[in-house]
Amino acid sequence: MEALVASDLETLIAQVWSPDVRPLAEEAWRCYNAGAIRSCIAATWSAVGADIIGKLVRLADEGDAQAQQFRNKVETAREHGLRPEGVTAMQKIEGTLVDEAVKFELIDTIDGRELNRIREDRHLCAHPSLRAAGEAYTPRAEVGRAHLAVALTTLLVHPPTQGKKLIEEFKSYICDPMWAPSALHVQATFHDRTRVATRNSIVKLAAKSAMLELAADGVISPSEHADRMAVALQALAERDRDTVRDAVGHCQEQLQTLDAATQLRVLVRMADHDYFWSAVDQPLADRFQAQLSRPITVVPWEPLPHDVAASLAVVASKQARDRLPALALRFEQLDDHHRRNVMAARAAEYFVPAVIVALQTAGSWRTGEAVGRLLVQHAEYLTVETLQEALCSWHDNNECRQAAEMPGLAVQLFHATAHLGDARFGPFGDFAAKCESTEGRAEYYSYPGLHEVLRRAEGARRG
Repeated sequence: MEALVASDLETLIAQVWSPDVRPLAEEAWRCYNAGAIRSCIAATWSAVGADIIGKLVRLADEGDAQAQQFRNKVETAREHGLRPEGVTAMQKIEGTLVDEAVKFELIDTIDGRELNRIREDRHLCAHPSLRAAGEAYTPRAEVGRAHLAVALTTLLVHPPTQGKKLIEEFKSYICDPMWAPSALHVQATFHDRTRVATRNSIVKLAAKSAMLELAADGVISPSEHADRMAVALQALAERDRDTVRDAVGHCQEQLQTLDAATQLRVLVRMADHDYFWSAVDQPLADRFQAQLSRPITVVPWEPLPHDVAASLAVVASKQARDRLPALALRFEQLDDHHRRNVMAARAAEYFVPAVIVALQTAGSWRTGEAVGRLLVQHAEYLTVETLQEALCSWHDNNECRQAAEMPGLAVQLFHATAHLGDARFGPFGDFAAKCESTEGRAEYYSYPGLHEVLRRAEGARRG
């Protein structure tokens, strides 16, 4: 256990935000290992003081007016150097450092209490006469270790991000017109080196926005805002699933009072996540199931409205099928056209067998093209075996093989199945050869584009 704790502290020291402060933290650790506990505590406080000053100066450089006032005090004290007025000024600054850190939200009041303990013990270490009987203060080893651990976890490893300011930055990131989803960015910026209280506030904001479609100040629609927040919430869940689950669970009662259309959008948005289903009790599950079982008023030859198709497409989620047992039967009972609408609303491994059946049963060129586009859409979920089966079904159905778009879709499918590597060459080569034999070498539908792509890929593989 001792070795594990030491390893944890060494890892934290390597993560100290400021390169100027990191040597002080390393010095405190060396003093602890050498048994010089007084020196360890003194060096730890030196690291805390230097870190707070450095971060407040950084905030001042970024334009914070109050931080600029603090920076001016520090610069004035430094100008006096070791002269009495300079020492006195810096002592006054040092006495207020923790309070300044709380004021600028680098830490909270509880953290401030812990850091003030380090400061007090540092005074006892540096001034033995402070003890009533004149006896020198002898700190225990575990006190030195604890102080260093507190300094690292509450302050030193975190960048100079203010709690409320970071939350505003998170909101701005979500609403950015040029927004692009990036799990790693969300984790690095809004989780990994963020104080626990701020991190929890961000998680709660993301959960409430994703589950309840909170307004986004008119920047983007509440629905799109919620979709983006759900993406960020999933990234945060990869770091701390329990906190996300708790935050989502707190939204349960409010979710149950929302209108049916909003509830279905939430279901579509969150159906793949276990932390969502942990917040769905049986009454809410029954309501979802009732909404998804409503009669479809669209005639078979007209497409389903997108929201209806998207809501039925949650059948692709195993967790949704487990909690809503009638959902799979509902999908199977749809007519062929509407079933294709549902599969087009969301690519998923669950739909691959149905896409292959659709290739086999397509009754016209236009239907064959629609199914071909579906196959390309689901390409990332194909295995070598299902690719082989799909291509055989494609070839054996004239309505698919001879449709105008299909030669181009075959090329797209080859590129879209790059995850299968060289193993896809066999199925595509067999398919191209059979098409050429069936249609005749001079025919367009012998798939010349696929032949060319295969030739070039084979040459690249050998070269």
